[in-house]
Amino acid sequence: MSASVAERLLRVYAAGIRVAEVIGGNGKDRLRQRLPALDSIARYQWPALVLTDLDSPQSCPPALLREWSQNRTLAPALLLRVAVLEVESWLLADRNGIANWFGIAASRVPYNPESILDPKRTLVQLASRSPHRVLREAIAPRRVRGTHRTGPDYNRVMGEFATRHWNTETARQYAPSLNRAIIRISELAARQSR
Repeated sequence: MSASVAERLLRVYAAGIRVAEVIGGNGKDRLRQRLPALDSIARYQWPALVLTDLDSPQSCPPALLREWSQNRTLAPALLLRVAVLEVESWLLADRNGIANWFGIAASRVPYNPESILDPKRTLVQLASRSPHRVLREAIAPRRVRGTHRTGPDYNRVMGEFATRHWNTETARQYAPSLNRAIIRISELAARQSR
């Protein structure tokens, strides 16, 4: 789903940059391993956006950025952005959008999404209250003998929300890490258009 969020951000804030390849679905460690190659691509070929989650309240974005970059200066055309705590917090920051998508009252969607310890779980719990059965079954896991955190179609359905319904302008007001990502993406697009 992070790939859908990244694509939406590029489409809205860097319309002149064409997405050549989307890398996702292989986990955070694989993405981290590919960072040197992406740095090289951003240095010599085209810009790259790397979006990851913080995942732990004990960590902070600058520390994760230093760790991933191994304290070396990354190419100016490589954007390494970190969602606090998970990319789901950025989606939750559009409270009315999430409420409308799930068919629930906006008052059920928490304020200050970056302070939620488990944004994905919060999204799943909100979806489980949806009157839309198909959406509920896609996002919320079945309770029978399952240990899954999400339902069978979570990524597709939430990816659709991110790409078609998510109000990024509203969300950036309530998610500071999203706002910082949008600023950097906009700056990159401006540099690339010169």
